[in-house]
Parts: sequence; structure tokens; C-alpha cells
Amino acid sequence: MSEPAGIVGVRFLNARPLLAGLEAGIPAPFPYRFEAAEPSVCADRLAAGEACAGLIPVAALPVIPRVYAIPSLGVAARHEVRSVLLISRVPLERVQSLAAHAASRTSVILARLLLAERWGARPRVVSRQPPLEGMLEGVDAAVIIGDPALAVHGRTEFLEVDLAGAWVDWAGLPFVFAIWGVGVMAPAGIEALLERSLGFAEERWGELMPGWAQAHGVGLDETREYLENTLTFRLGDRERAGMQEFLRRAAEAGLLPRRDEVWREV
Repeated sequence: MSEPAGIVGVRFLNARPLLAGLEAGIPAPFPYRFEAAEPSVCADRLAAGEACAGLIPVAALPVIPRVYAIPSLGVAARHEVRSVLLISRVPLERVQSLAAHAASRTSVILARLLLAERWGARPRVVSRQPPLEGMLEGVDAAVIIGDPALAVHGRTEFLEVDLAGAWVDWAGLPFVFAIWGVGVMAPAGIEALLERSLGFAEERWGELMPGWAQAHGVGLDETREYLENTLTFRLGDRERAGMQEFLRRAAEAGLLPRRDEVWREV
């Protein structure tokens, strides 16, 4: 019997719809195993060949060879998201030090790009773990994402920038935070399985929503607003254009290697 195909995803609230079918063990034409990890770990597993598919930060794509993005699925925003924040003690043009959690690879690149190009700040980056109080100790600003960001949004005394909203204002395009990256040796039918995983959530939306809210400590109404009206999980032409524009601008700024071919042909 062949080894099960490894699939790894991020069990943040913002990814739950994409993972729903996989978590439920929906059938596939090949054996697979699903596990959850932080975004950067998902990318590392995919790069090491320990998984054939992973929900990875967009910023990981240029540094993982032989991995391509499924063009129809991801975690994207067309406006502010409240879960990807830059929190600063000082005016943005004076930010000289930036704390970031290892999980926030794409968001840190986005923060650095915006700080440099919009506010002329080029801070050094230090690694820190949430919660926010510890991240901000001894530094000017911090990038905080996912469930910890939702927990502090609008509740601090400091300057708060929603990074997705800042990108949309600057570039005029949606921002894609994560995509399904698939290795070239992934089994046939992997794209259909990942599509069906989201379809599983869409068919059971009302049934799944209360469990997601409870698991992540977020109110049901806030969870519904976040997943239904704030994020989008099906990527269209504008989302794909926004992702490529981010990769282009980040490469021009020297923050990421240049990579032109990123989409998997399906």
C-alpha cells in the first residue's frame, strides 16, 4: 500500500473553511493524512518533501522550488481584516525595530514593504512570541496575526494599522495571505480534493460556524462577519493579480527573491 499523501494546513480561524473537509476525512482517490501547524511550519514541511500540499504563506512561494499555487483557492482580503495588524508605539516613520512571530512570514514582508515605501522606515526585525505585551517589549512596533490579532484588535492604546487595508489603499488590489502550495510530485486529483474540502464547509456553513467560534474564542456574530464578509477563499482574477503584484513589489524592494511562474496548471 502506498504511503499516504501528506497535507498540512493552518488551524487559524481564517483557514477553517479551507480545511473543513480534510479535517472531516472526506474521501479521495488516494490515501492522505492531514495535520495542522503554524504557517511557516507548513511551508517548511512542503519544502522538505514531508507534505505534497500545504496551506502556506504567499511569501514562501518564491523560496520553495518545485511548488506551485493552486489558482482558485486561498485566504484573501479585499479590505481590512482585523487579524493582520501592525501595532506601533511610535509614529510609523520613526519605527526602527519591529517584532514578528515566526508564523507571520507574509505579513512581516508586507509590513516591511509598506513601512519602507509609504513611511520611509526600514526597521530591524526581531523574533518574538505572542502575546502582544511581550512582543512590544523594547521595540517600536510588532506584527501580530491570526487569532492573537483578533483578540487585541481595537483594544490597545497604541497606533494600529490593518495591513490588508493599507495594502488595498496603496495597490488598489486585494491581498492574498495564504494559498495551497502543491509539489510537482503530488498525486493526481489533489486539486479536486482541496476544492471539495472548501465545498464541504460551504455546504455545512451554519452547522460548522458555532464550533469554529467556540474553538477560537470568538463570538458567533464576529466569526460570521469575519468569514462571510471580511475574507474570501475563492480566488478570482483580481486576487491573483494582487498576489503577483505583491510578489513583484517585494522582489523589487529586495525583500523576496523574484519568481515569475507561481501558478499550478490545472
